Amino acid sequence: MSSISADDAGLLPRGRVALLPGAVEVRTSSRVHITLIDMNGSTGRRDGSVGFAVADPGLRLVLTRGGPPRCDGAADPAEADRITAAVRHAATALGVPDTVRVRLHTSVPAHSGLGSGTQLRLAVLRGLAELTGRRLADRELAALSGRGGTSGIGVHAFTRGGFLVDGGHRTRDKDAFAPSRFAEGVPVPPLVYARTPPEHWGIVLALPEGVRGLEGTAERDFMSAHTPLPLPAVRAVAHTVLMGLLPALEEGDLAAFGECLTRLQDIGWKRAHWERPELRPWRPLVDLMCAQGAAGGGLSSTGPLVYAVYDRSACDGAELAGRIRAAAGRAGLPLASLITTTFGGPAATVLPEE
Repeated sequence: MSSISADDAGLLPRGRVALLPGAVEVRTSSRVHITLIDMNGSTGRRDGSVGFAVADPGLRLVLTRGGPPRCDGAADPAEADRITAAVRHAATALGVPDTVRVRLHTSVPAHSGLGSGTQLRLAVLRGLAELTGRRLADRELAALSGRGGTSGIGVHAFTRGGFLVDGGHRTRDKDAFAPSRFAEGVPVPPLVYARTPPEHWGIVLALPEGVRGLEGTAERDFMSAHTPLPLPAVRAVAHTVLMGLLPALEEGDLAAFGECLTRLQDIGWKRAHWERPELRPWRPLVDLMCAQGAAGGGLSSTGPLVYAVYDRSACDGAELAGRIRAAAGRAGLPLASLITTTFGGPAATVLPEE
């Protein structure tokens, strides 16, 4: 991620890679996770999620048959290890050899709030299936991935793209609150709403410097300590989503849509995250982004990514990013990266030309 507009950088659409026989390319968006809806569970369902696919940063990799699992193009050994682990998981799930080489062209930053782990696992799984002559239906792909045990936004962003709401899990299918990696075997929640936002709606992604999102046991412990949420807080989130966010999107009302995103930061599950000591100083960044021209925004997933939406037809993305970075600097909120981008579509699979 860099301080430029993804559109200006020519990243959309991305250029074509010349593929040799026995290779397959998979491209995915990343995702912003707006909020979990029902962290109370007393009505017979739990979780439920709201989020959307983001065009950039995106994952782009090429898988080629042959040799032991290997990754070329990774930024560091940790990234290479994540990719080879995804290959081994996919090979086990499909019951095929893991003799695959992966060439990474672009990647999604890990542990930043962009859902990199889910996109990587799904991309490698789909690519390896294609290499072995198997075309996976979306439902089968999701089941084999082992993802979606809490939020289905990452899985649905991969298969559908756009703005998404899932309906969570029946409590008989998932008997406790737990992050997805601790809930493998739980079915992917049903997609209850999907919409492609207006083309002129843009997104700002700001990554705070020196802050990490929750992962692993830290995320599990946080979820355990903060659930169940009081039912009135859950109802406030559901009301804001159903009677605010979704009608605003249907009517193309960006101002109302952004206002609802910002409102969600102070109720329910998002409020619990903003009260974390390492994140609390960054809450003003949302308001700062709005003061510079964004319509509203919030924290993605467990952070640290902060996002906002804006009108691309009325505001130049690069200029908006510059104003936000300058204002954040004056406020003592240093940013590791800042880009403007667009809503993303479903993952694409590219095969060698005949």
